Amino acid sequence: MAKLKPGDRVLIAVAALAAAGALVWFAVTTLAPAPAQDTLMVVCQTREGFYRADPLNTEVTYTVETSEGTNDVAISGGKVDVVRADCDNQICVEHDPIASAGEQIVCLPHGMVIEVVEDEADAAQLM
Repeated sequence: MAKLKPGDRVLIAVAALAAAGALVWFAVTTLAPAPAQDTLMVVCQTREGFYRADPLNTEVTYTVETSEGTNDVAISGGKVDVVRADCDNQICVEHDPIASAGEQIVCLPHGMVIEVVEDEADAAQLM
């Protein structure tokens, strides 16, 4: 049977540590409970200073007005959606509704960002 050289032992130890680290990371990210739907917030803001925050579990519709145009936003059934916009490209209207922390809908022509966050303080700062 061949003897292991010191370099081989170091390589085996590094590989074992990397595998253990990957296993711990997988367990933490996979088994960690998802944030409760009733604690998520919808933050809507524009580069002109409009700011509104609502719980994701509310039922509300509102209009965001900027100097470039308007967007109608609806929060319903635990999802948020842009239901109408008067911009040319309509990307924000065609975007699927969002419901998970970290998801965003952006209307670039109007400078509007809507995002779902776990805590209102986690929202991107446009101003």
